[in-house]
Amino acid sequence: MQHPNTPLERQLIPILAANREGGYGTQRARSGNLARAAQALHERFGLQKWANLGAKHVAFLVEKWKAEDTRRRSIDAQLTQLRWLVRKIGKANLMPRENRELGVEPGPRYTRAGKFVVQSRLEEILGGVAGDSRRRMAILFGRYLGLRFREAMLFRPWRDWEESGRIWVKRGTKGGRPRYLFLWNPRQREILEEARALVQGQDAALIPEEAATFEKWRQASYHKLRKAGMSRKTDTLFHDLRRTYSGERMHYLIKVRGLDQEHAERIVTRELGHSRREVLRWYLEDQHLIEAEESHTGRPAPSGRDENRDCHFVRGKNE
Repeated sequence: MQHPNTPLERQLIPILAANREGGYGTQRARSGNLARAAQALHERFGLQKWANLGAKHVAFLVEKWKAEDTRRRSIDAQLTQLRWLVRKIGKANLMPRENRELGVEPGPRYTRAGKFVVQSRLEEILGGVAGDSRRRMAILFGRYLGLRFREAMLFRPWRDWEESGRIWVKRGTKGGRPRYLFLWNPRQREILEEARALVQGQDAALIPEEAATFEKWRQASYHKLRKAGMSRKTDTLFHDLRRTYSGERMHYLIKVRGLDQEHAERIVTRELGHSRREVLRWYLEDQHLIEAEESHTGRPAPSGRDENRDCHFVRGKNE
């Protein structure tokens, strides 16, 4: 934050310094957006302390962002950053979980609809990285555990998978929030066992020790994934693996376990590391594709003992 001019901006400095969740880009965007919100609140209300932030101030910011014709995705980002702040100042109940309750209706949040990676497409992509076991495993982590690319590369098969069936997602998470989930189908266990055979040591992850930096490894990985057919040009992104996991998981919880839609959404939202079910609903826009493929190929829904008793965000260090 450059040259803070208001009391609210100055109060942000120690809060941001003590809570560096997320990558550099996330932290920079958070700092900038919260600084602009502080300036707006100071100009409109003369607000001097974040401790005095109230519902009318939140409503003002929402209406301001909407009036400025800010892109929907930008409004979502600013609301996420404001939620982050109210949690840090001990006023988490000030904002509802769903943006709809703040007058921000669901709409075309992204420039690209959610896509599912059907099995035949997954096999094509895996074939493109057949000689690269670590990046191949990252793809499988995305598809069958719902991990983001960074989470997949930093996942430690020996330390983060407990014999009880609980899987910890601690490193590389969005917002720095650790979470855990339980195994629920045999394919997940097969992949984790394969990952343990691939890397050795409690702290070993998919990113090799000889990698100079994560960023260089990421760039090299994205280059190889593009060559394997995973890019915007082919309309298949790594994040689509996560969407596919969410659709298959929802199908299992509702069709096999018999859960209602709301209960299933709560579980899958937490498994993905989200705080709002709205994002999951967008993910599921193409769920009919995976269900249609199952119907066409006769591939059954995941089976086996469901070890998922629930999954939660875990407060604590992102170790």
